[in-house]
Amino acid sequence: MQIRSFFGIITVISALFAPNVVSADNITIDVHADRVKHAITQHLTGACIEDVNHEIYGGIYSQMIFGESFQEPPPSPAIKGFISHGGLWTVRDAELHVNALDGPKLVSDHAPVGDGAVGVDIFFADRAGEDAGLILRVQRPRTGADAFTGYEISLDPARQIVRLGRHRNNFELIREARCDVPVGRWVPLEVRLHGSTIEILVDGKSVLRHDDGPRALSAGAVGLRGWHKQVRFRNFWVKPGDQVERLAFEQPEQPTNVSGMWRPVVRGKAAGHFAIATERPFVGAQSQEVVFESGDGEVGVENQGLNRWGMSFIAGKDYDGYAWMRAEKPVTLIAAMESRDGSQRFAEQSLSVAAGDWQRVEFALTPNASDKAGRFVLSLKQPGAVTIGHAFLQPGEWGRFKGLPVRRDVAEGLIKQGITVLRYGGSMVNNAGYQWKKMIGPRDRRPPYAGMWYRYSSNGWGIADFMAFCEAAGFEYVPAFNIDQTPQDMADFIDYAKSPADSDWGRKRAADGHPQPFTLRYMELGNEERVDETYAQKFEALAAAIWAKDPKMILVVGDFAYGRVIKDPFMFTGAASKITTLAAHQRILRFAKQHDGEVWFDVHVDTDHPVSTNASLNGMFSFIDALARIAEGARHKVVVFELNAGNHAQRRALANALAINAIERDGRLPIVTSANGLQPDGQNDNGWDQGLLFLDPSQVWLQPPGYVTQMLSSTYLPQVLECDVTATGARIDAVARRSEDGKKLVLQVVNTGDSATDVQINLAGFTPVNAKANVAELSGPLDAVNTAASPATITPRHTQWAHGLTDGKTHRTFPPHSFTVIQFE
Repeated sequence: MQIRSFFGIITVISALFAPNVVSADNITIDVHADRVKHAITQHLTGACIEDVNHEIYGGIYSQMIFGESFQEPPPSPAIKGFISHGGLWTVRDAELHVNALDGPKLVSDHAPVGDGAVGVDIFFADRAGEDAGLILRVQRPRTGADAFTGYEISLDPARQIVRLGRHRNNFELIREARCDVPVGRWVPLEVRLHGSTIEILVDGKSVLRHDDGPRALSAGAVGLRGWHKQVRFRNFWVKPGDQVERLAFEQPEQPTNVSGMWRPVVRGKAAGHFAIATERPFVGAQSQEVVFESGDGEVGVENQGLNRWGMSFIAGKDYDGYAWMRAEKPVTLIAAMESRDGSQRFAEQSLSVAAGDWQRVEFALTPNASDKAGRFVLSLKQPGAVTIGHAFLQPGEWGRFKGLPVRRDVAEGLIKQGITVLRYGGSMVNNAGYQWKKMIGPRDRRPPYAGMWYRYSSNGWGIADFMAFCEAAGFEYVPAFNIDQTPQDMADFIDYAKSPADSDWGRKRAADGHPQPFTLRYMELGNEERVDETYAQKFEALAAAIWAKDPKMILVVGDFAYGRVIKDPFMFTGAASKITTLAAHQRILRFAKQHDGEVWFDVHVDTDHPVSTNASLNGMFSFIDALARIAEGARHKVVVFELNAGNHAQRRALANALAINAIERDGRLPIVTSANGLQPDGQNDNGWDQGLLFLDPSQVWLQPPGYVTQMLSSTYLPQVLECDVTATGARIDAVARRSEDGKKLVLQVVNTGDSATDVQINLAGFTPVNAKANVAELSGPLDAVNTAASPATITPRHTQWAHGLTDGKTHRTFPPHSFTVIQFE
């Protein structure tokens, strides 16, 4: 069924064994300021960005148009009374057919249903594939596997079960129950809803009943969904009251022949048509043809940005762009900014397209009014025809970061968050089309590719753009590369990044806007790989090519995660990649030693819930120990490039704080980055609903875990002190750090308990001169998040605390579910 992550499994295991929260007395934190354990780097407050859930293409990238190269096929023809979100839904003889791949949804426009009953008949031809069924109380549905809020009730003929799950831009399995799921005949599925109670009937028999309690979802739409299953539906009905209402499947309308992220615009008495042009496309597989045939009015196409969430226009601000077009005869095109419904036009410019092949036509627009959810239009006002291959629109210099193709507010949000290092990588690099040479040169000529997370991905913002942004922002940075790049490609990359501006590759870099060589120090090869002999061979080939060009380059193995403590490096279980030995790791270490190179290993850690025993964190520490036993003198370290979670709430903030506390106490990791650094609000396509910095077309705001990064970064001190917590039954965790001159001391405390907790603080070897300490405190309900409407629901509370230290002792009460940083001077 849905993607169930390794991290989700180990989180559940950890939570099962977490101690119950009880009140506790005589809780103390003993800080020995004269006992320095070790030093830590300032790079434990980093973030990972990748183009998952549109962090890049639709997020930090200044391009406002989504679908700029018209590669998306036309949307599925509409079925009357329904809206499809992915998949190809067809009607034959009043039956609905779908070959469900990654969770397409068909949602009814019937009024929201809270209490009542919903049913449908389902036909499974065989037991191959996975499941299909109903989605209920649906809110904010979008294209994407888990992109909605609602309940899912599905039948799985292979496993002969019914499954009840909850989606909140992720998938949370609630319960499964065994039941007979026939194949080769119609199976009635019915769900009865009453308040928080859900009852499921299959073939007329009650098979599962569940009370969702305070987690119950409110009223919403009803719909259908499949997951990796070819399936048919009929007899779809709802009963919100006493009467049954039938939701008939009617034959769909004719397709519009307009690329999927665009929509047709036809005004007045104009007549025209649209076509997908596959002969001589500008880039990729297709371009968009627009034809004004006759009449008076306008014929064109409009775009509303990422997944059509609307474009933000600010009155009086300049926006610039261009379009690549060709026409058999001269034609005049209009570029315009409008309101979402097209009732208001804020700006327009006429564009002359000469007869002939592809030509780039630039424009500049300044809207006369503001709109947070507008649209961009390219249209003809008189008879003619034009083929559009690429369209680009971005804010002027005022809205871009230091002239780069980067949203200024997003860049400044990352800086304000206190990010010290960015890693550009993740599962996106595992796609065969992810090749760095396709990410350089004029961005309008870069080829689109079938990405890991979005099959019509843009190369408009790639590795070189990432490095230029990090250097402009003052971040340390680590780009990741596909492990199947060739050695020559990687040697060429070093030349591109490092060679003088008058060299062949240096001239290409300079043409891309970066005359000076990059200060690149780290490169990661792969992501969440199975580190076995096959990977080791690929790594060695790339490493040899890279070190031949730059012997000082630190190379990072894209390892995965370890859910159990490793006692024997050559015989263990619990690795997410399913390896059972570190033999390939030892081979890589020996290779690095032979080449006098330094190699790091990237291990990922779960921070979904603030539990006392984190299996992946403990597994990572044991991995460090195991490597030390087999390194044979090779220079190496371990890093965490993904603290991962399925939420962005206060619970994730506390889990991140606990993980960083543990990593600081350990002292061996030079870099930690938290995933995901960015998240466009409401645009999740999968379960990684974990962004630190949220954004929409008009604003950015931090989530609780983002504030943890900010609190730690702004109070960085390098020396970790001996710090002991005596907390019988209480869920208190603490770390203390001091400056090198011993004049400043920071105490960071996590209270994961449900109650405010009074703690005695003992400071030995440190007497503050200032009678007041600066305190930043982040607290709130575990499920609390910040929204676009209320972006400051959970923010740190900054105060000055008259600590009243007497003989090095004081008391402080820490709120429930809180992270507190206290600065003594």
